[in-house]
Amino acid sequence: MISGDVEARNDLSSTTARLTGTAGEEIKQTVTLSPSKENPFEITSIEAEKGDNIRYDLTEIKQPDGEEYLLTIYNTKKDTGWFIDKVHIKTSSSLTPEFTISVFGVIRDGT
Repeated sequence: MISGDVEARNDLSSTTARLTGTAGEEIKQTVTLSPSKENPFEITSIEAEKGDNIRYDLTEIKQPDGEEYLLTIYNTKKDTGWFIDKVHIKTSSSLTPEFTISVFGVIRDGT
């Protein structure tokens, strides 16, 4: 038997983004990425797996205890329907060189 404490390598506010709303409206979700003191990192690149129905923006925020990143994912799908995608985030960390945010979108008719 092995026992011990497990510490997070980074702090994500969510590993999924749900983009649900009415066609024609702005639909977005922001995910907060806060590197831990034990695993500091910088984001080196971001890429959508498909990118057909989403776009994203990354904002870097200086905090007293380090940097924090805000990744905002936007719906770009104009018609009704659903989609799935992933956003791959690469970092400068050897512990967590990459992690993924799953994106689920459901766009409803506005009439």
